[in-house]
Amino acid sequence: MIAGLRQRRPVATSPDRTPAATPEAPLVDVRGLRAGYGRVEVLHGVDLSVAAGQVLAVLGPNGAGKSTLLRVLAGLHPAGGGEVVLGGRRVTGADPVDLARRGLCLIPEGRGVFPSLTVRENLRMMTHRRAGMSVADVEERAIARFPRLGQRLHQPAGTMSGGEQQMLALARAIVAEPAVLLLDELSMGLAPRVVAELYATVRAIAEENVTIIVVEQFAATVLAVADTAAVLVEGRIAAAGPPDEIAGRLSGAYLGGQLPPDATTIDEVRS
Repeated sequence: MIAGLRQRRPVATSPDRTPAATPEAPLVDVRGLRAGYGRVEVLHGVDLSVAAGQVLAVLGPNGAGKSTLLRVLAGLHPAGGGEVVLGGRRVTGADPVDLARRGLCLIPEGRGVFPSLTVRENLRMMTHRRAGMSVADVEERAIARFPRLGQRLHQPAGTMSGGEQQMLALARAIVAEPAVLLLDELSMGLAPRVVAELYATVRAIAEENVTIIVVEQFAATVLAVADTAAVLVEGRIAAAGPPDEIAGRLSGAYLGGQLPPDATTIDEVRS
C-alpha cells in the first residue's frame, strides 16, 4: 500500500460506472497481484493503491513488469493471483469492455490511435462510449484541450508528429470522461519539451478528478506531476511514497547508488 496519498473530493459517477472513492476505499486498489506468461511469473505480489483524482507514477527499468501491470488492470492480460479492486468492487478478471464501461481507459505504449483514419474519424469512434454524445460534442471537447487538433481534423493520424498523435490519444480518452486513465510510456520517441507539455495536460486532467496511473521512463518529468510514486523492479515494488522521496531513492531501490542530479530517465539513472 502506498503511503502519503493526498485525499481529493470523491468522484461522482452513474450507477453503471465506477462508484466514488472514499478515504477508506481508494479508487484503485491492487492487492498481491501476480501475473506472467506461461510458466514465467512477471509480477510477484504487487500492492498499489491510488485515490480519486491522483496521479500515480510507476517507474522502473525495462522488463520490470510495468506494462504487464497496466494490461492486467485493463483486463487485457489475466492475473495469476491477487486482486484488483475498482471503486470498492473486485474486478479481477473482468472483461475489458466491461471495465471500459465502468470508466477505465488505457492508452497503450506506442500511441493509442488508428493511423489510417483522420483525426475526425478517430474522434468520431468515441461517440459510442457515452449515450447521447455527438460528433460535435467530441470534437469540441478535444479541440478545447488540444487546439492543434482543430487544424488536423482531415489529416490521417499516422501522418502527424508523435506529439500530435499522443495529443489525439489523450483527447480520445478524455472525451469519454473516464474515471481511471492508464498511460503506458506517454513519452516514447518524443522530445523532452513535448513530453513536458503532455504531462502538464496529464496534471490538468487529474485536477478534474480523473485517477491516473502512468508508467514512464522520464522519471524527473513524471515525478513533477505525480501525487505518489512507486518503483517496480523485477516484478516487485522496491520503493513507494511521495515523489520527492522516490526521486531521492530511485537508483538506490535497485542499484544501491545515488540518483544523478541531472538524470531525467530511468536509463540515465542506470548509466
